[in-house]
Amino acid sequence: MENTNIALSDTFFSALNKLDPNIQAKVNQLVLKFQKNPKSPGLNFEKINAARDGKMRSLRVDQAFRVILSAPSSGGIYLFLWVDHHDKAYAWANRYKCNVNPSTGTLQLYSSVIEKNDPAVAPITYQDDLSVPLFDALKDRHLLKLGVPKDQITIIRQLTSEDQLDNIQSALPTEAYEALFFIQAGETYESILAEREVEEAQSYDTNDFSKALERMQSKNHFVVPSGEEELNEILNATMEKWRVFLHSSQRKLSTGTKNGPVRVLGGAGTGKTVVAMHRAKWLAENICDSTQKVFFTTYTKNLAVDIQSNLATICSSEIMSRIEVINIDSWVQKFLRSQSYDYGIIWDVRVLETYWHRAIAGKPSDLDFSDSFYKEEWQRVIQPQNIETIDDYKKASRIGRGTRLNREQRIKIWPVFEKYREQLVRNRKKEADDCYRDAMELIKRENIKFNYSSIVVDEAQDMGTQVFSLLRSLIPSDKNDLFIVGDAHQRIYGRNKVVLGKCGINIIGRSKKLKINYRTTDEIRRWAVGLLENRVIDDLDGGNDDNSSYKSLTHGHPPVLKNFDSAQQQAEFIKTLVIDFNSEASNTCVVARTNREISLIEKLLSQVGVDTSIIKPSEAETKTRNVLKLATIHRVKGLEFDQLILASANEGLIPLFSALEGKADESSLIQAETEERSLVYVAITRARKQAFVLSYGRESNLIKDLHDL
Repeated sequence: MENTNIALSDTFFSALNKLDPNIQAKVNQLVLKFQKNPKSPGLNFEKINAARDGKMRSLRVDQAFRVILSAPSSGGIYLFLWVDHHDKAYAWANRYKCNVNPSTGTLQLYSSVIEKNDPAVAPITYQDDLSVPLFDALKDRHLLKLGVPKDQITIIRQLTSEDQLDNIQSALPTEAYEALFFIQAGETYESILAEREVEEAQSYDTNDFSKALERMQSKNHFVVPSGEEELNEILNATMEKWRVFLHSSQRKLSTGTKNGPVRVLGGAGTGKTVVAMHRAKWLAENICDSTQKVFFTTYTKNLAVDIQSNLATICSSEIMSRIEVINIDSWVQKFLRSQSYDYGIIWDVRVLETYWHRAIAGKPSDLDFSDSFYKEEWQRVIQPQNIETIDDYKKASRIGRGTRLNREQRIKIWPVFEKYREQLVRNRKKEADDCYRDAMELIKRENIKFNYSSIVVDEAQDMGTQVFSLLRSLIPSDKNDLFIVGDAHQRIYGRNKVVLGKCGINIIGRSKKLKINYRTTDEIRRWAVGLLENRVIDDLDGGNDDNSSYKSLTHGHPPVLKNFDSAQQQAEFIKTLVIDFNSEASNTCVVARTNREISLIEKLLSQVGVDTSIIKPSEAETKTRNVLKLATIHRVKGLEFDQLILASANEGLIPLFSALEGKADESSLIQAETEERSLVYVAITRARKQAFVLSYGRESNLIKDLHDL
């Protein structure tokens, strides 16, 4: 007997993931049994007579649980939609419809009832005043084309605020809610249709479910296993939906031939790293030949380790053999060693203080510039522009520097930089930027070729000009050459603003932005965005970026802010949270600004009986031990947890006093403050469900300013 065609919805996986493991195993066995023979008498395949959608059916898992699926009358396909306890499963089935939208051709799952006092959705606050309806400018045919089902148009017509739209979000098809949000945020009807590749005049067969499942918008929420083997893999994989489901905007970016370098921006939680990983997989499967590899690089070693681990969950061993994952510093070090490079690389800027101390000792006495000014001038002007002579320095651009310099002043201070470089060379030492530059020159001079078909770059905001110039030299300009993802809102390593165009990377016409946060609740997102409000954030190519269209699709509580008298009291409160979270300790992480503070928290939690585990820099994060995780903010970059506790948000720690101390001018101080705010932004947006911001003693002024958000 041939296998039955089935499709699995993301709602089915979400419901399945909430069940006990033994029930999950029973459900998986049931799905596999159904695929082999849907007419098997032991399945108890029954029509749900009370359902508003006549296609709704149920399958019996055991005495207590039922699977809900849709059985279209034609096409021979079954859609698995939900699983729950008997009564809850039938109540769900009675409410929902699963249909092909005639205006978009996509398969939609949505509530068949949205009423004024409907207890299943958050109540709409109906207004008796003369407020203008939110979507008054759109005709019914426009709403239909945006994905609004015909039987929901009346309620959409009554909405007068974004809050009201959010209140009925759970009842709407996701594509409809997204489109309506973007409309009220200022996007045009035409641009949304163009992004979705939907034709204005086209209509679709509402009975052709198989064709609907092939459309990109449907693939956001439904997966069709190719056979029993793939179905087994999907059911038995870990439950992170990103492994199976991609939003259409993500799928378009991660698949297909690109005609040159691509830059992808997006706020925290929008799936940039997910897109990068799926892009690497697609490239390895479709572009690499037997002699080539996809080079996947990022800034930090720990993030490269995490990416390697996650890629292995979506790629076969054969595909993984075609992907090289390594952080950029390790790659450079490995390459230069292979070329008998005889300079030691200084990665830790603290080691450079000795050299700076000697160089600055000879600074001109008639110029009142701080020691920090010279270091910043080197880091932000001389190194990025590869300045080696006084003549180059005279002509160098200093846009963004707060202290002005005339020609005479540049001549006077140049010997300090010469002295600094001379000391490094004498001791056979080089800074990281020097090594990137030396590697690039070696490649060009020796005409060294690499077996890379493509390069994928994650966390691009933490890489500077020399890195991108080096990456450009590793691969010729061609189709599918560079795929770059980043978000300058998350720049936390003090790097300069990079301009990709000045590194030979032309992204004109190939720049995209992800707008939907799939990780955090909108309340957490809103609080995090407030951290960087009114801060100028770049777009990695000379322009500015903003989060005006950045939105989360889930809702919950805003971050909880608490201040304690002592670190001991803070630890005791964390213990109460761990008890409340019960078995979810492994999905909870406590983060702090410094390693020293993490060590203190570990000690105090141990004293109150809380078992902890520190996430180490060079190891992939794992949830195998059901213990509370601890990490610095830098270490949790790229990770996510159900609960995130930002601890010790004290004055002097956030922002870190030493990070702001002694800045050369107001411009440098603003940049440092922005980076410290970005650290908190990164920390808070690791939370999927709940976020806590704790402090003891004097609470950070940065946090005080956000109490009302």
